[in-house]
Amino acid sequence: MKRYNMRFYNMILALGIFLITAGFIMFILSPGGTDSLVMTVWPIVAIVFGAVFLYFTLSFTHNSFHLFLGIFCSLSGIFFGLVTGGVIPKTLNEWWPASVVFASLALLAAGFYKAQKLRIAYTFPAVTLLLFGIVFLLFSFRIIPGSFKSFVLTFIPFFIISSGIFMVVLFLLQQKYNQFYVEEESEEIDVDEEEFFDKGL
Repeated sequence: MKRYNMRFYNMILALGIFLITAGFIMFILSPGGTDSLVMTVWPIVAIVFGAVFLYFTLSFTHNSFHLFLGIFCSLSGIFFGLVTGGVIPKTLNEWWPASVVFASLALLAAGFYKAQKLRIAYTFPAVTLLLFGIVFLLFSFRIIPGSFKSFVLTFIPFFIISSGIFMVVLFLLQQKYNQFYVEEESEEIDVDEEEFFDKGL
């Protein structure tokens, strides 16, 4: 059975990411969207940046932060591109909190990618961002009546107390399981990346 080298699989990955990116860009550029050039272009730029980060992360760097940027840019670009393109109803003014949700998902995936398991150091801020994003969405779509400012002023003591409790619990968990830390990313490139640059590709 013939075995293929890493370059072949990297080409397959690049082609797959390119096709996905091109497909969503076609959705964004489809008729019926916004006439504003800026509102059309920035999601496309975000998708392209996200695709580049994802490709180099999965093929060469294997860096969690790069993966975070790739997922966040890709999800944000795709979603908000579909919103500005008219595929998803409502406007950016209502959907903007979705970016906070995407940041939480990207952070969770980045932490899992490096450790191959959920770590408190990534899970806690990811869940916190997710909850904030959901609350922002509820106010943005007027599901919760009243203004977000008055809500925060009313419940800020509860938030402060809850944050303090979370920090104490996290400290105790770290003492017991030694999980609340972020592993230092290696600055060294892997063998495939080294060969890639040595050959001048």
